[in-house]
Amino acid sequence: MNERIKQLMLDFVAINTDTGTESERDVQPFFQKWFDGMPYFNQNPGHCGFFPIPNDRLGRVVPWAMVKGCGNDTVVLIHHCDTVDTEDYKHLRHLALSPDNITKAFGDGQMDMPQAALDDLNSGNWLFGRGVADMKGGGAVHMALLEQYAAEADFAGNVILLSVPDEENLSAGMIGAVELLKQLTDKFGLKIVLTMDIEAHEREQAEQAIFHDGSIGKVMPVVYARGKLAHTGMIFKGLNPINLLAEIVRQTELGYDFMERYGNAVIPPPTWLYHKDSKQVYNVSLPDAALGYMSVLTASKSPKEIMEMVHEAATAAFDIVIHGMNHSYARFLELNGMPYQDLPWQTNVKYFDEVYKQAMADSGEGFITAFKELEADIAARYHKKEIDMISGINEIITFTLLHVADQSPIVVLAMSPPFYPAVNNAMLGDASAKVNGVLADTCTFTKDELGLDALVKNIYTGISDLSYSMFVSGNDVIDYMDNNMLMGDVYSMRLDLIKELSAPVLNIGPWGKDIHKYTERVYLPDLYRNTPMVTDFIIRKILGGIN
Repeated sequence: MNERIKQLMLDFVAINTDTGTESERDVQPFFQKWFDGMPYFNQNPGHCGFFPIPNDRLGRVVPWAMVKGCGNDTVVLIHHCDTVDTEDYKHLRHLALSPDNITKAFGDGQMDMPQAALDDLNSGNWLFGRGVADMKGGGAVHMALLEQYAAEADFAGNVILLSVPDEENLSAGMIGAVELLKQLTDKFGLKIVLTMDIEAHEREQAEQAIFHDGSIGKVMPVVYARGKLAHTGMIFKGLNPINLLAEIVRQTELGYDFMERYGNAVIPPPTWLYHKDSKQVYNVSLPDAALGYMSVLTASKSPKEIMEMVHEAATAAFDIVIHGMNHSYARFLELNGMPYQDLPWQTNVKYFDEVYKQAMADSGEGFITAFKELEADIAARYHKKEIDMISGINEIITFTLLHVADQSPIVVLAMSPPFYPAVNNAMLGDASAKVNGVLADTCTFTKDELGLDALVKNIYTGISDLSYSMFVSGNDVIDYMDNNMLMGDVYSMRLDLIKELSAPVLNIGPWGKDIHKYTERVYLPDLYRNTPMVTDFIIRKILGGIN
């Protein structure tokens, strides 16, 4: 099978599919040729195709294929077909999508490389190139396996392959593919028993394979701080939103309360990715508002729980700012020989849905109509690439606050796309028992047949599309997400469908290094032998093809 995997990989990698661009559509001829070349799909044309991603501004599709065997149990294989750009290859950029040639060029010394990469290059066990590890090499493994299953009579169970775009950006491919899976399960009476991704993993020992039975989650809280406008010469008549937002950042950046240990995985603390005030030009007045967003990684906390933690931190930060201002104001009054008095500011932190409801109460139907028009306008400009996600969110919050009667300082909390639910098989309780047993057998198989130790890690920390294969939170969390995640006209997901289709997950991928760098490379013994054999073992075991 290794020769087939190599040929599929070389053809796949050769296609430029820079994430977030129209080039992602260029995989269609590759997959169409693959469909046309398989007798199974010629005989069963309804078992493959291209699923259009709903409302996608780039018109991208999800190539999919299904081998329908005996019974209803179904394994879903996913990989992503988009890659990051190749600019870091510099003068060798023209070779970045040709693994054999870029590997040879590196071997000829045509580009400086770190010593670790040179050592791997000289070993002969590694192949370089954009996408070989992340993750067209893995996609080729899945495709080669599906070819094998399609050629077998009376194959036990069913296998669906999805090649999803946009994983490196907002995961529009996998989010959209949930609707495809719903259609296929309804039409063919399928039951998804396992979803397998094939993301490359890092490991410290060559003889120890790493398997994952979960994937990290990510929530993007947005904090909008509105202050009170004042001239800097009369600073105590105003409240600086920069000061307020900065204190919230100080209260949450690398906050240890957000860190988790889940099984044998430790989740890193949050960090802020954006912080900007509302000023467009210089003047001597305070800004009206400031906005920022942070990235919070999670293994078990729901978005609602995380936002409650942010609310607590923002409330404490608001208290600190007011206390600090009053302390400074007391000194100012003392120097002026004036009696002390508190400033008028009050701590005020609300979720977006609370502000929205207050705007409806204060401004009525006129606000609701205008809000819908604004959302449509923002969506149109976003699709034209005239604004980005956070600019649209800023407009929505600013507009909503203008329709609230109370114009005093406030902190508004919302969420920005993307949202990645945290997933782990333990969340499914008894429903994951069979997969847990298969995984234990797989570790034994890996040791006995491949000579590799196997370590099961409970969380894949690189973020993956497995997040959209399971959702275990209640409907209250779904409602909360609907009410507080903004930009819904350009980013939405069917959490209800994900919840309905929830199944155990595994990530079984090859060893890879330097993902997203010009030294990206994949370990050939894994790509050609270990990963396909382990993946095949799991599929057959879970579907009943191996006792």
